Amino acid sequence: MAFQDLIIPGLSFLTIMSVLLLCYAPAKNHLRYKRSVTLAIVSAVCVLMSVATYICTAVFSQDFGIINTLGVILLFIMYYRSLTLHISQATAIFLSVCAYITFLANFSIIFDALMHPDGKLVDYSLDAFVFLFVLCVVFCCVFIYPLGKNGAFLLDNLPHPRVWWMLSVVFAIFYLFNLRMVIHHYSTLHTNKVGIAYITAMLTMFVLLIMLCIIFYFIAKTLIEKSETENRNRILKMQEKQYESLQRYIDADARVRHDFRQTIYTLKELSAEKDYQAIDDYLNRFAENLPQKETTDYCREPALNALLNHYAGISGKHGIKINIRVAIPDKLAIDNIDLCSIIGNILENAVIACLDIPEDKRFIRVNLSIERDNELYIAISNSFSGHPSMKDGRYLSTHTGGAGIGLISISATAERYNGSANFKHDNDVFYSNIMLVNDTSQPR
Repeated sequence: MAFQDLIIPGLSFLTIMSVLLLCYAPAKNHLRYKRSVTLAIVSAVCVLMSVATYICTAVFSQDFGIINTLGVILLFIMYYRSLTLHISQATAIFLSVCAYITFLANFSIIFDALMHPDGKLVDYSLDAFVFLFVLCVVFCCVFIYPLGKNGAFLLDNLPHPRVWWMLSVVFAIFYLFNLRMVIHHYSTLHTNKVGIAYITAMLTMFVLLIMLCIIFYFIAKTLIEKSETENRNRILKMQEKQYESLQRYIDADARVRHDFRQTIYTLKELSAEKDYQAIDDYLNRFAENLPQKETTDYCREPALNALLNHYAGISGKHGIKINIRVAIPDKLAIDNIDLCSIIGNILENAVIACLDIPEDKRFIRVNLSIERDNELYIAISNSFSGHPSMKDGRYLSTHTGGAGIGLISISATAERYNGSANFKHDNDVFYSNIMLVNDTSQPR
């Protein structure tokens, strides 16, 4: 066996591994299996792919494009099945890496054409394999950190399938462009100025793709931060209303305590006259005029308490019977914004769903508790019409024209806290069950 027969499969294996590292870098928080199991599966698939690539190119001299297409399909199936991401997110990440790698593959073909002007793609040389491997390793070293950090941020905070499908289309266009631009006869590049034009076009498209990704990231980051700011402002407004309500109660209570001396004098005079009926009437009127606290202390988390009071007030206005039970520690490791976003999304949907049924059937039950020391369980059930809107096995939002973005956001947030989100319905009751790991060892 020639040395080339050994080195090409090895280089193919390492190249495919570097490609998959780029794919898994942003999805590191969404692995379906343990990292060791995922690594074993990926390694096995890479071995099969590298051997198949060598056999097809070196032994049977099959077209590189066909091999590339079949390999991409196989790798994507393995990639998607090993993650908990929505298929739109997995597709966008995978196609983005494929688009970049096909650029590198075309650059290696250009290198091969310069080294062997009379050659063909079916005679792809060992030198070109080495060059492609070096390009992939360099590209991986340069981009794996920003992709792992910034890509993970987008996957964790941008759970909108339509956005990811649009990105997938863009990356697919670049990917297909590269496949279409593959040079099969190297002599083409040496005809007139075709080579210069081809290389210029490739470099321009490569830089354009990088710029598009950077621009998209900063636009998405700005929108995500804006959304977080709006959530914080909404919670602050709820807390402000709760504070105003408490202040009114305190002021009224202070007036009652200030006037209580006069009440004692009045009761004393009525008692001296033995006018017990007057005393009874006076006490009844006094009790009716006592200030009533408008808010309830469900927990010691100010933001969560304000949110629960807000939806309790809305429920009361619409005749919805709401029962709230909270048994959580005074301090949670879970961010207030994330926790309020989850509960707020569910309660908002629950209120809207209740408005579609008769008032005597409207109810919402909320239960928050800590189990097994560090698992926060959020169980919310509500009545609804019994006819949920669903698409592809997923519940859609109760908002008009909604696409279930709230539920997708809840699932994404739960995954970020190593938890889970399950939604189901039984007859005319909808159940939302969320589990978040309250890891107090991590900084909040």
